[in-house]
Amino acid sequence: MALIDDLTAELEAARAAFLAALDGVTQEEFERRPPGDVTEGEERWPILDVCWHLGQYDDYQRRTILAASEGRPLPKNEPTRRPEYLNTPDQQREWLAQSRRALVVMASRMDEATLNREFEGLNGRMLTARGILKWIAIHECSHITKVEALRALPPAP
Repeated sequence: MALIDDLTAELEAARAAFLAALDGVTQEEFERRPPGDVTEGEERWPILDVCWHLGQYDDYQRRTILAASEGRPLPKNEPTRRPEYLNTPDQQREWLAQSRRALVVMASRMDEATLNREFEGLNGRMLTARGILKWIAIHECSHITKVEALRALPPAP
């Protein structure tokens, strides 16, 4: 098994674990925001927005890796608003499948030299495609606990 296969397997396992956390989620749970007042600069996402965020994160990091590997300027991270119609668990599952598939296909076509080539990120830190791909899986797993906590909230009154 090639090293890239290990990376893509990590990405696929993280996505499978995240999707498993969504099993049986109701529309009400999917849209429920965490309770409490939101302070300035704070975001309290429902599961719906966590899903949208993860799909966008896949897309942004894929575009970053491609730009770096082709010697082009890196894209800015400018998240877009979720289309209003994309609001059910099934639709978000499809969005997550599509965003991850594009990332895995791109990664599986990279050679070791490209995966390990350093480039300067927008924040000035040195990055590699391999490091970004590993971070994507870690980042996704951190959102599983958020989804579990959101699902455990009592229904809105």
